[in-house]
Amino acid sequence: MGRAVLAQECKDSFHYFLKSFWDVINAESFKDNWHIGYLCDELQSLSHYIVNRLPKPYDLLINISPGTTKSTIVTIMFPAWIWTIDPTIRIITNSYSSDLSIEHATKSKDIIKSDKYQKLFPDVEIRRDKSGKQHYENTDGGFRYATSTGATITGFHAHVIINDDPQNPKQAGSEALRLQSIEHLKTLSSRKIEKANTPTITIMQRLHESDVAGHLLSLGEERIKHICLPAKLSPMVKPVELRDKYVDGYMDAERLGDEVLREAFIDLGSFAYSGQYEQNPVIEG
Repeated sequence: MGRAVLAQECKDSFHYFLKSFWDVINAESFKDNWHIGYLCDELQSLSHYIVNRLPKPYDLLINISPGTTKSTIVTIMFPAWIWTIDPTIRIITNSYSSDLSIEHATKSKDIIKSDKYQKLFPDVEIRRDKSGKQHYENTDGGFRYATSTGATITGFHAHVIINDDPQNPKQAGSEALRLQSIEHLKTLSSRKIEKANTPTITIMQRLHESDVAGHLLSLGEERIKHICLPAKLSPMVKPVELRDKYVDGYMDAERLGDEVLREAFIDLGSFAYSGQYEQNPVIEG
């Protein structure tokens, strides 16, 4: 396949881009599953509104188990891909930990600066004078700013905000920290270039009834597109048509089969397991 054809294939399909650039940041071979293609298509659909500065149809909330490549898809690959379409896009990403947030941003930059990416998309170039770990810009004015829950955000406004694991699962029992995560979400919302046009993409496993996802759902489902993918088939799966995608009752039997889930249950206990893998954060007892 010629270079121009491959570049166009990557632009036309985020899923294809992800598969093509997987080995740039991952030593393990790529293992596809239906949920990966589905999430890629959802993000690509939303990118139409981001790139064309159109009123957003919704904010996106994705509840999915750990170990499903969620951060690679949403927080690492998606920003690198959307710059192939429009390098002027400005992006703010957030996680509960500054180290984690910077790690995601660094992996995105590793993709952008890779030989493969530069050969296919030579017009996307990181500015040498603005090439930090937390904040970097390209020569067309697009930038990526990585922040963390509770941190101050000043001077930056974005076309898209990605909120990936806004709360530490180990601290889910703290009401004060849950409220901090929700207040930080409100701060992120004030960092939009145009509020009507800038979507927020939140991706996390459920941790508590009153976590960030619970807060978003309380605002009304007309404002939120809710994708909920528990590890095993249940009434929690949303949209409901995705229940037909589960194979033998599993979302991804290779990544989250019986042995993995059994070990997670033992390690986490029933309450945390119910939230993180079943996406059903019931109250203990």
